[in-house]
Amino acid sequence: MTLDRIFEDIRTDRVKKIILDSDMANEMDDQYALAYCIGSKKLNLLSVNAAPFHGVKNLDQRGGMLASYNEAVRILEVCQKLDEIPVYEGSDREFTSEDNFAPIDSPAARNIIKTVKESDEIVYVLTTGCCPNIISAYFMDPSIAENMCVIWLGGNTFENVECTECNLYMDYRAGQFLMNLPIPLLMLPAMGPIKENGTQVLSVNFDWLRKIKGDKPQHDFFRKDFPIAFYGNKIDDTSTTWSHTIWDVAAPAVLTVPDAFTFKIIPAPIFGDDEKYAFDDTRRKIAYMVKLDKNIVLNDCFEAISNL
Repeated sequence: MTLDRIFEDIRTDRVKKIILDSDMANEMDDQYALAYCIGSKKLNLLSVNAAPFHGVKNLDQRGGMLASYNEAVRILEVCQKLDEIPVYEGSDREFTSEDNFAPIDSPAARNIIKTVKESDEIVYVLTTGCCPNIISAYFMDPSIAENMCVIWLGGNTFENVECTECNLYMDYRAGQFLMNLPIPLLMLPAMGPIKENGTQVLSVNFDWLRKIKGDKPQHDFFRKDFPIAFYGNKIDDTSTTWSHTIWDVAAPAVLTVPDAFTFKIIPAPIFGDDEKYAFDDTRRKIAYMVKLDKNIVLNDCFEAISNL
């Protein structure tokens, strides 16, 4: 699967088949990304995979994955889609150097293989957490790279010397595999010293959230109830100071509003063992996001959620 073919496909009007692979309980942006995937008329969300995380809420990798699974179920219930969209448990640990090229078997990894192999169209795996599920799927069946593209929200912008951010940190070895293996990849970096760069620009306040229209419970949930509950009722929707970044909505937006993004084709960066970037012009090519248009992305996201 070439990057040229992927970008050609992204710009077609075809409804894109997607899997959302997400650490759904780690933050509050994953929930908006899931609602975006469901509400967009340009996307066909086939399933949700639970990705692991650790160190948050005193959870280990398995506990984080199970919390992500349960949160995905809860959000699908809110969106009234639980009967239509399956959720799969993912990896219950992170890769280590001792694993070599052995997969971490899970229902999520097998779901990726089955979905890709049965599709006659490109399947986009939106990976908004760490990436052991996709790496394990590739180790089990490398042929999936022929009909799949991973859109991964991870790593920092290259202006940062240190590459590690949350999604990479949660399974650093899996991130190294993602850069080293011939898996078609669009990389959406998180943060950099320049505030206009990276998915960090996707900050919202209640003025933004009020762009979600509709009078159904799910609209109120995403417009005000969920962020207020996330902050333990320490804020209300009249707050003029609260804001939060919803990084993960960038992943579906690549497919729904591609003109909002500028990508550059580059040799895959090296995630060094010192957690710093290194570069080698002979490495395989990936697509790296240089910038995005916040207004286009967020307006499209909230229009999609209004469709719920």
